Amino acid sequence: MFHRNAVLAGLLGSVALGLTGCMPRMTIEQMKAEMPKRPAALDRLEPFVGRWQGQGEARFAMLDEPLKISGTGEVKWEGDRWYLVGHSLLKMEQFPDTQGLETWTYDIHAKKYRSTFVNSMGMLGMAESRYDEKTDTWHFTGTCYEPWGKMQMKGTLRLIDADTLEWKMTEYMGLTKTVEMSGTDKRVK
Repeated sequence: MFHRNAVLAGLLGSVALGLTGCMPRMTIEQMKAEMPKRPAALDRLEPFVGRWQGQGEARFAMLDEPLKISGTGEVKWEGDRWYLVGHSLLKMEQFPDTQGLETWTYDIHAKKYRSTFVNSMGMLGMAESRYDEKTDTWHFTGTCYEPWGKMQMKGTLRLIDADTLEWKMTEYMGLTKTVEMSGTDKRVK
């Protein structure tokens, strides 16, 4: 068994060495010229920039009554305007305050908007979005990993006007809907 694994490791190492040896030689100037330019599609994220305050409700499948939610957040450009970073604080009645961190950017190769998020309740998620110009609405789908397990989510972000954002989100565990959340955020001036 050991001999077979050693032969396999040697073979894989030879293949890896051969592949890396096939990389073209470049100068620093050539490498700089190959660097991507900031895509104009990133400018579509500009309406999210600012300080926000919002309220809404969460309807959990296991509860009879919806819970009121409120929160604040701030979204800024970072990384030479290649991505947005948002910090938020969510208050849901009966639960401790939840801090969150979110990033948004544009995937040049896939031609999709991508976001990531984490919060102080142990949630980690990733989503991709598309923008519908006719309705001024973002449609997103994603996967999040929570203390309760893996969830799928989908939702919308709709710009009512320059300072108002309406949002809806539904989360599923398998085919079972676990929570529906909706609300409105207003830009704080």
